[in-house]
Formats: sequence, structure tokens, C-alpha cells
Amino acid sequence: MMKSAISVLFVSSAMALAGAPALAQDAAAADSAQAAQTTQAPATTLTPEQAEAQNKAIADFTAAQQAQAAGNHAEAIAKLEPALPVIKEIAGRDPANIQNAGFYASALTIVANSQGALGNIDAIAPLYTEAAPQWTKVYQSDKANAGVRGTLVSILVNLGNFSLNTQDKTAAKPHFEQALAIAKEGRAADPTSADLANAEFSSLIGLNQSTGEASYLEAAKPLGAELREKGTVSAANKPAVDAILGAA
Repeated sequence: MMKSAISVLFVSSAMALAGAPALAQDAAAADSAQAAQTTQAPATTLTPEQAEAQNKAIADFTAAQQAQAAGNHAEAIAKLEPALPVIKEIAGRDPANIQNAGFYASALTIVANSQGALGNIDAIAPLYTEAAPQWTKVYQSDKANAGVRGTLVSILVNLGNFSLNTQDKTAAKPHFEQALAIAKEGRAADPTSADLANAEFSSLIGLNQSTGEASYLEAAKPLGAELREKGTVSAANKPAVDAILGAA
């Protein structure tokens, strides 16, 4: 029963992230401005071929965002997937550049979410695996950014659930641990957030499933009851809440 609840959580979360967070959109704009100025005062010297590839990647990123927003997920993938190696190279030029990390993270997430919307669930995990360290870098630089925090937590929970669905509990555990830490950190700053409460609940359930430790399930029960009482249980978490508390 709990395994079924986890599966529903994964599918729902994978399709919930429909667009790139604001920081990454700003990063794309900043990169675009920098690319346009490469012949004047570039921060990094680019060859003409690199500048052309970068400009095209930014244009493809923007086109993919627009296609995804319009519900055209196949077009979003077709536009952005071929640009991922170039965007990865942009991010790799300076690992300390947070804007470029956000740009790459957003590009990976757009492709992953469009794949999920088309039902290509197996295509999501490799993209999220690549995106998670980049989102972590962005989050660490701006922990007050709710959009980045929510995206990272959802990705981590999904990665944990992917591992659970393949019976790899060892791989699942660190994803849920990181998600739980971030959700708790966020709730300390914003205790009324239903999204963060749901994220904490998801992480606790995932840790119970990956470790077998009853303490995580016990910690999830009052949180699930609180979510139910307030009417803020997410659609993804409802099966797990019903499983541990009984159907309402």
C-alpha cells in the first residue's frame, strides 16, 4: 500500500514543475547580455564558434520555455535537448558561477518535466540526477528563494522515489535526507507553508521506506494529521496520508 503511495507521489511531483525558476530565467537573460557583449568587454574570452553556440543555446532555452508553457512538450524537448551539452559547457567554464549553474539546472529540469508530461518517466531520473547538484549550488547561494527550494526538494524526493521503485534503498536514503533537511530549514523560516509541510512529510515517508526505521513514520503521522486537519494535503501525498492514518 505504501509502495503505491510512493509511486503516485513520484508521478505527481515529476509533472508539477512546469517551468524554470525566476533565478534561472534571470541567468539566461544575464548570459544573453554577456554573450551579446563578447566583442566589447567579455568576462570570459570566447571564440566566435563558442559565442554563436552560446547565443543559440540561450535562444533554444527561451523557445523551450515558451513551448512548455503552451503545453507543447515535444517541441520543448526538441528545442532544448540538443542544446544541453552547450549549456553544460557554459556552466563548466566557471563552477563558482551561480547564474550559469541555475541556467543549466533549469534547462535540465525543463527537459525532464516535459518528458514526464509525455509519460516518458524513465527519462526523468538521469536529467534530475544531473540537475540536483546544480540546484543545490543555487540553493546554497540563496536559501530564501522559495522557487529554487521547492524545485530542489521536489527533485530530491523524486530521485529518492526512483531509487525506491528499483529497490535501491541505499541510493534513496541520501536524497530523502537532503530533502528533509531543506524542508525543515524552510519551515523554520516559513512555518505556515503548506508546500514545505508536504515536502517534509514526503521526505519522512521516503526515509521510512528506505531505512525501515519506525521513527520516521512516527514523525510523519502528526504532520500528516496536521495537513489533513488544515485541508492542505497535496494530491501526491494523499495516498500516503490515508495509508498511515486511515482514509478520512
